[in-house]
Amino acid sequence: MDDKNIKSILENALEEQISASEVNLLPAIRSHFVAGNKSLLQQGKHMNKVFTKRLVLSALIVIVVLTMALITPQGRAFAQNLLQFFVRADSNTLPVPTEKPVTSVELTPGIPHAPKTPQPARGVFSDQCGDFSTPTCTVEEIREKVNFTVKELSTIPEGMYFIGATGGPDSIFLLYEFENNSGGLTVDEERWTGKPAEGTSEVGASATVEEVRIGNLTGEYYRGSFWMRSGDSVTTWDPNFQAETLRWIEAGISYTLRYDFTTQMPLGKAGLVALAEHMSTEPVAKLPIPASATPESNESGLKDIFNLNISQAEELAGLKLVLPSRLPEFLSFLGAKYEPETKVVKVFYIWQEPYMNGLTVSQQVVSGLDDCAICDIVEGDSIALGQENGPMIVGTDSNLETVEIGNGTGQYVTGVWKGTDCCGWVWDSEPFIQTLRWQINDRAFELQYAGSDLGKVDLIAVAEGLR
Repeated sequence: MDDKNIKSILENALEEQISASEVNLLPAIRSHFVAGNKSLLQQGKHMNKVFTKRLVLSALIVIVVLTMALITPQGRAFAQNLLQFFVRADSNTLPVPTEKPVTSVELTPGIPHAPKTPQPARGVFSDQCGDFSTPTCTVEEIREKVNFTVKELSTIPEGMYFIGATGGPDSIFLLYEFENNSGGLTVDEERWTGKPAEGTSEVGASATVEEVRIGNLTGEYYRGSFWMRSGDSVTTWDPNFQAETLRWIEAGISYTLRYDFTTQMPLGKAGLVALAEHMSTEPVAKLPIPASATPESNESGLKDIFNLNISQAEELAGLKLVLPSRLPEFLSFLGAKYEPETKVVKVFYIWQEPYMNGLTVSQQVVSGLDDCAICDIVEGDSIALGQENGPMIVGTDSNLETVEIGNGTGQYVTGVWKGTDCCGWVWDSEPFIQTLRWQINDRAFELQYAGSDLGKVDLIAVAEGLR
């Protein structure tokens, strides 16, 4: 932008907000200095006139700059880039590191196997306090392991429970979750180095980051997140992603609250600020986690659902099951179930942590679409939900794909229907839930995976390995 353009922007901005005829700052500024410096004026009128004119010019420049910053789109955009605690990316996409390929193991179909050693835990305190996905230490225990002030929520949102703490000498992590696994809140506390931590502070180029007051401190808040589907080469900024983040600095410590929600209502800027303003250095009484929220009970509940072995399921269904000959090494057979209403057999392979995640392999012998419960995926309206037979209905914005499976084709989609308070059921393309359906001769198949460690390519590999 050249000098003429800058001058034009400044002049137009001022003229739109304050008419030039209404601006007459010179008398007021001159009178202020003349009243206090009459003797100086008498001694050197010429010098003081020059000084006064320069002062007036400086004042006008300051006013113009402030006007531009507060009023013009260019100024607002410029101000949005001046972030203290986050880093604005140059675009709304970021490259992602190359993922390690999933290691699979050979199986004898139908014969249960034990998973290999799970992936090593992360975090310096993981041996004593668990991984970030399942922290186990209390706040009091984590305070004893570090030499900086650790704060915790003094007021825990209704329906949310403290899960645990973990971390390392220079940073700690607190996890709070809802009982129904529909979201939660994390608190990250680490020594402030004077700049945002690389890899954890990026926001999209179009992100709206708002400055907020937390008591007498300044913080920054935004809604949104970078996200990706497995196999994508970039992450994409979504301003409507169901996540809110607040960060501020106090006494050399960076505090970050991140609230992830699915079926829950957003806390909003005011809600997160209220939590931040009441962080406590004293022990906080916490309600015990309901038994239904513990991983052990989740596993037990799944065992109650998938309570058959392979032979029992085959006997009830009256058919020989086709099962995976290769599976990712972290999955292991949990059990099977038979649904007599639809004549579908489901076999569940569980992931170790958290216990609710895993792969469901479903199959059904069909003679036509009318008697098939797991045939086809079609885009449509949510009013068709609830039907037992017929195709799976997904949203018109679901990015439903046709994929190759061996010599045939299938359908792949990510996401699930979610209820809202304002707009009924809406399709959420959540990559945590993936569905793959296809048909071979008179048998229909469905693979459904809940988790983030497998992607489309991995599910297709499992499908092609059914024997």
